[in-house]
Amino acid sequence: MSPQTKKWIHMIAFILVVIGAIDLGLFGIIPASSSGQGFDLLEAIFGFNATLLEIIYALIGVSGVYLLITHKKDCTVCAK
Repeated sequence: MSPQTKKWIHMIAFILVVIGAIDLGLFGIIPASSSGQGFDLLEAIFGFNATLLEIIYALIGVSGVYLLITHKKDCTVCAK
């Protein structure tokens, strides 16, 4: 795999993990409604399309695993 391809995969994974972290943070900070549901940023943006949300959440999960596995090799701070 070329360095340019690795860079793009790393950038996309990083962005998805950040989006997931913001979504979970808002879910934890904003109080749950009377139905017990907290605020879900992705659901607010994309509407309640279960299939689309499942795909996005799966991509965020895969991105997190990818970053976990490749972080030490790619991170300039950890490599020192």
